[in-house]
Amino acid sequence: MGLFSKKEKQPIVHEPVDRVVYVRAGESAVVAHLDGYSSLFSPKRADEHLLQIATSGGWTAIRLPDAVHPWQLHNLAFWMLDCEHPGAGPSAEVIAVSAASTAHAGYWLIRDDELPDGLCGWDQDGHGWSVHVPANDIVRPEDVPAPRAVTPPAGFHEWRPVTVRLEDPGPEMNPSNAATFTTRKQLRQRSDFVF
Repeated sequence: MGLFSKKEKQPIVHEPVDRVVYVRAGESAVVAHLDGYSSLFSPKRADEHLLQIATSGGWTAIRLPDAVHPWQLHNLAFWMLDCEHPGAGPSAEVIAVSAASTAHAGYWLIRDDELPDGLCGWDQDGHGWSVHVPANDIVRPEDVPAPRAVTPPAGFHEWRPVTVRLEDPGPEMNPSNAATFTTRKQLRQRSDFVF
């Protein structure tokens, strides 16, 4: 390789996993908020992806492409918390759901009121999950301040494509959703220190 040769950047391949963000808001509000999300990422560092959306019973579901970084589910869900919901103010109810992978059981997450920039929930094995979204730092298994019986909405049909720019944060951003801290207290202390 010559002195000035450019090394080709190899794309990171993520395990295909079904990931959906459910937002209690109308489709037009969700699409507008997705446009804002897309504008966060530079075209030089992000690629356009085809997401799917559908509505049912006052909820809009956003299905991510199967092979994106798991951080995208967490980050998009956290972004959608600020989606304007008529009658409910500037904060929407959001549920992020991931199917199982080789690294973890399937899980769901909601806003974590005790952890700044955090989501929390439970996996199919009954283990608690806490996620500090900006760094994709995770504590599992440990009890979390979320009810165990959250049921994502159902009845979504007629999915339609929406193009959204997504940035893959790379291998440094915990691509397997491994536990990076052992307690929520440690995660909260890191959160307070870093941000």
